[in-house]
Amino acid sequence: SNTDTNITLQVIDSASNTVQRAFVIRQLAPAITTYTSTGGFTYSVPSGVSAVQVLVVAGGGSGGTQVGGGGGAGGMVVAPAYPVTPGGTVSGTVGGGAGRAPFPSTKGTDGSNSTFGTITANGGGGGGRHTGPGSGKPGGSGGGGGDTSPGGSATQGSFTPVGATGYGNNGGNGTSGGPGWNGGGGGGAGGAGSNHQGSSGGPGGVGRQDSTSGSATYYAGGGGGCTENGTGGSGGSGGGGASQPAASQGQSASANTGGGGGGSRDAGSGSGAGGSGIVIIST
Repeated sequence: SNTDTNITLQVIDSASNTVQRAFVIRQLAPAITTYTSTGGFTYSVPSGVSAVQVLVVAGGGSGGTQVGGGGGAGGMVVAPAYPVTPGGTVSGTVGGGAGRAPFPSTKGTDGSNSTFGTITANGGGGGGRHTGPGSGKPGGSGGGGGDTSPGGSATQGSFTPVGATGYGNNGGNGTSGGPGWNGGGGGGAGGAGSNHQGSSGGPGGVGRQDSTSGSATYYAGGGGGCTENGTGGSGGSGGGGASQPAASQGQSASANTGGGGGGSRDAGSGSGAGGSGIVIIST
């Protein structure tokens, strides 16, 4: 909402005459535009506006199957003052989240990119699978490795000419031995996916908090890795999907967060899907 500040000015002349005037200084609330539907859009820049604050989050990757790794979160890019032309337009795209990976032993699919002008947020990497090579896929944040395999690397970069910073992290490694096979967690915008923890799958990497929408919200959490015998890894804050018990499908990430989907073991319905992306502009 708008913020009003009341000010009273008083002037006294040499003859001790007094004049008072009351003024109101109004600070207008930010105008926020949010794009949540996957596909292209065109943003119309208000007149008199030469820079906007922008959040761009790509679609998340889906988890892998048969002791699969968690899906990597979509890349996240923040521009505090993206330069625009007053009264002009800027083209963009909201990337979709990756669909579930089917059983048996299938790597997750990568999420789709989101864009705003010259900014591109990279889709999250799919989670790894049981049979080799079972490594997690690279992406905005990398997918977690299937058992015995490494996590995928993060590919999200920054865009220095427009003052935009990108965020993404690697997926955790899968392991075998001891209590059984375990998948790694998918990477998140705020932290890497974890390797397995004892007899549990690796938790997804934490997302990152942003306030472009007007409220502090986490986006781009990684998906949890699956386990053969123990507890599935939790999804990272920011919409990441958890890995469910052995015979259940992985949990899908939340829509419009860019979260990664949870890995699964032997469920016929497969892994968790990645969350769709989002683009938010504030003036």
